[in-house]
Formats: sequence, C-alpha cells, structure tokens
Amino acid sequence: MTKLKSPFTVLRLGVSLFKLEHQQIFYPFITIVFINFLVLEILYFSPRYPLSVFFAPIISHIWGEGYLRYPMDLVLLPKLFYYVQVLILLFLSSFLIALIVDMVNAINNEEQVNFKVSFKRSLSGYVYIAAYSFLSLLLFKLFDKGYGLLLNRAFKIHSTAGIYFWIKKFVFYFTPYAQFIYGIFVTAFLIYIPILIILEKKKFLGALIGNFKVLFGSFWLTFALVLVPTLFYLPILLMHSNITSLAEMTSPEIQVVVLALNVFVTTGISIFVIAAATTYYLYKKENP
Repeated sequence: MTKLKSPFTVLRLGVSLFKLEHQQIFYPFITIVFINFLVLEILYFSPRYPLSVFFAPIISHIWGEGYLRYPMDLVLLPKLFYYVQVLILLFLSSFLIALIVDMVNAINNEEQVNFKVSFKRSLSGYVYIAAYSFLSLLLFKLFDKGYGLLLNRAFKIHSTAGIYFWIKKFVFYFTPYAQFIYGIFVTAFLIYIPILIILEKKKFLGALIGNFKVLFGSFWLTFALVLVPTLFYLPILLMHSNITSLAEMTSPEIQVVVLALNVFVTTGISIFVIAAATTYYLYKKENP
C-alpha cells in the first residue's frame, strides 16, 4: 500500500476505490438512496388517497387536520421523514455503510468485490453496528439537549443592542453550524468502531476500546478524513437553514428537493468517509 503521509493521500486512495471495475462497491449507496427515496415518496403522498386511509388519522391526531392540506403537509414532511430516517439508519443504512469496510478490505487484498459475499461475512456484526448507530444518535441527542438549554438562555436576553444582543443573534444563527461541527467530531471519535466490528469481528465494547487505541496519535488525521468530504454538505446545510426563504422565492415543493438532495449527499459522504477511514486503518495495521 502507498505510504500515507497526509489525509489528502488517504482521500485520494479513497477516491480510487470507486471504479467501474469495483462496481458492486456502489450497491450500498444505491440501496440506501433507493429506500430513502421510496419512503420520501410514500410520505409525500401520505395525505392523499389511498395512503391517507392509514396516515390521515395519525397525522390529524398528533399534529392536526391542517397538516393534511397543502402547503402545511410539506411543512410536516421533513419531520416525518426525519423520524423514519432514524429507523432506517439504525436498522439498515448503518449496516449497509459498514459493508464498505469489507469491500475495501477485499480490494486491499486484491480480491473481487462482491456485495453478497461482504453481506454474509459482515452479518455477524449486525447487532453491534446497530449499537454503534444508537450510540451516535444518543450523542447527537445529548448535544441537542445541551444546545437547547443554551438557546433557552439566549431567548431570555431582551437586549436590542450591544454585546448581549449580538450574543443572542450568534447563538440562534449558529445553531445548524454548531450541529454540523459537533457531528464531524462525533463521527471522527467513533469512526473505527464499525471497522473493528467488521474486520476484526470484535463485539461492541471491544470495538469501542479498540477505536480509541487506533485514534491515539492519529486523531487529527482522522478528523481531516471526516472533515474534508463533509464540507460538501455545506450547500445542503445552507438550503436547510434558509428553507423558508427558498420556499417563498420558489414553491413549497422545494422542501422535497432539499430532502432528496440531503439523502443523496449524506449517503455519499458517509460511504466515502468509511472507505477512507478503512484505508487508513489497513495502512496502520500493515505498518505498525
């Protein structure tokens, strides 16, 4: 394997993995995107017959009948899609993304990439991958709770000028970007857990401990491996942050477009990051 002196060398190697000759490495991406798009389509048509027979009573009971009508149904759509995405992530997406680890290892060993073979080899780690996803989500929820307290405190600031006024504005404006930065750190701190589960057949606790051993002395390189690809999410984040203005300038349906782009971009980033991290892990393993 090429000597890896910088994160950009690792990222270049990561890019080189995704070739037509390794076409089955794209299968997890295609599967995740297809399932999410299918769910998004179902939720989009949920207020309409025949899907409304099932969804309408639930929506009207929890949120009110107003959210069954246009354009309020599109206001509710991102929230509904988020809830379903969490379930998809816990029980399917995280495992499919983890299959990339086995595929990268196969390429490193000059083996043919085979989705079915990787699936079978990795299936024993399914429960531990789900636990890893649950831990990630838990850490995000803890951040949301903590930042929520900060937002509540900022909301109590009644100044209309001066430093406290600007602190309040900053806290509210910076919310999505704080989540973005925090997400990069969490991903970097936990990135080797699925790699150790898939390649070393470790259980969750062993993978968690091994993860920090791998990170020791290489955290900032790992952080860069996560940071650089994740920067491609910034345009989506900007659209999310200004979705109300975008909807007013275009149409409420822009929310559907943004959700679809979000699925496409985040899935691609997740798969590329795990591929790059696996490449680096294999290098460290072969060059202790």
